[in-house]
Amino acid sequence: MATEKHPEIPPRYLDRRVVERYIKKGLLDEKEYGRQIKALPDLVERVVRVETEFAPAGELGPVR
Repeated sequence: MATEKHPEIPPRYLDRRVVERYIKKGLLDEKEYGRQIKALPDLVERVVRVETEFAPAGELGPVR
């Protein structure tokens, strides 16, 4: 939802793993980030369960 007053934030700035760094460097405004996150749609109804099995350390291939 980009507007003239509030341009769309580049997707790389929305990565939650690095957002604090971008805010500290002044590359991202914390209030703009909050508005962008609140504007995202809730996609909970599209969730798919994934089951994963892990092999013991040092072994290759799937566990059966």
